[in-house]
Amino acid sequence: MAYRENLPKKTPLTPPKKGTSPTTPTKGTAPTVPTKGTVPTFPTAARPKSNLLYYLIVLCVLGNFFPYIITTSVNCYNARGFVRRAAFDHLISVRDIKKKELEAFFAKRRGDAQQIRTNPLYKWAIASYVEAYKKGGVDGSDYVDVDNRYGRSFKGVADSYGYYDIYVLDMAGNVVYSARRHPELGKNVLAPPYADTPLAEAYRRGKAAVTLGDIKWYEPYNGPARFDSAPVMEEGQDEPFAVIVFHMDGSVINEMMSERPGLKETGETYLVAQDLLMRSDSRFTPWSDVLKAKVDTVASREALAGNTDCRIIRDYRNVPVLSAYAPLEIASGLRWAVIAEIDKAEAMAIEDKLFNQVVYMTFAMLPIWGGIVFVFYRLINKDSEAYYGSK
Repeated sequence: MAYRENLPKKTPLTPPKKGTSPTTPTKGTAPTVPTKGTVPTFPTAARPKSNLLYYLIVLCVLGNFFPYIITTSVNCYNARGFVRRAAFDHLISVRDIKKKELEAFFAKRRGDAQQIRTNPLYKWAIASYVEAYKKGGVDGSDYVDVDNRYGRSFKGVADSYGYYDIYVLDMAGNVVYSARRHPELGKNVLAPPYADTPLAEAYRRGKAAVTLGDIKWYEPYNGPARFDSAPVMEEGQDEPFAVIVFHMDGSVINEMMSERPGLKETGETYLVAQDLLMRSDSRFTPWSDVLKAKVDTVASREALAGNTDCRIIRDYRNVPVLSAYAPLEIASGLRWAVIAEIDKAEAMAIEDKLFNQVVYMTFAMLPIWGGIVFVFYRLINKDSEAYYGSK
């Protein structure tokens, strides 16, 4: 009895009012029981936090942007390489054409000297001039008679082959004939003022063999000049009785090098000798650069060392250029550099334009990709709102 009295009293269950939902009883109270005919309701599920936008951005970047950048970069690299190879190929072609033209030019000059020194008519005329000069100089009657008979022949050669003058010298160094009757006629090239001139040098070379000379400054001519020479010998003799010298100015070579097929605005071809001075004019200066402008570049040094190549370097103006160079062997111990160049900025203009177009297209695609991401985000988000509710 005492035990029962100490137990807590039970609270009677109270039925819910009509139209109300059953509630969860608090601690110590009994749950309410819904009345008959009442439908229970449940709390609405909370909408989960969405990272959909970030996922779409990552998907677009990995699935579209990166592949586009990679494939475009590879195609751009290949296209730039094609443009560069095409530019170098054309430059190499121009260089090789110029080299062949110059080789043919010097071979022709050597052939002229060989033909005249071995032609019986010219040999007889040269011997007649030497003998007439010994008798009375250039004013003697014998000399005048010889000059009337043979002078036109040598002058015709000079006119036909573009020589500035043709000289005949005896073995004492006297100029016994001049096709143009220049001041050298009757002078001795071993005496001042001719002793240290290219004419005297050509005479000394010409006593031994047919030789081609370098372009050097010739003071009596007051400009650059080049002299070829050859010994003239009697049939069956080993020693010459005269030396014939061909004087050519630099205009013929200059005209050859000034032709620039397909080299656009900044392209040029020019020659450099072993003293690193130009043997043809630069197209970038209004004055003559022969024997004046120094070209100490990678191209000139490599070509004069006997190497043939093409590369991007800085030229004598310190401007980046595409350069194709090769050595030109004129005679034993005489080598020039043949160089064809074009400014890199002009040669690679198409390459730079292509790169800029790719950059512009990439930036133009960004709004398109952004719009696609936004549209997909809105569509998916709309379906999500329909499922979870607008809140």
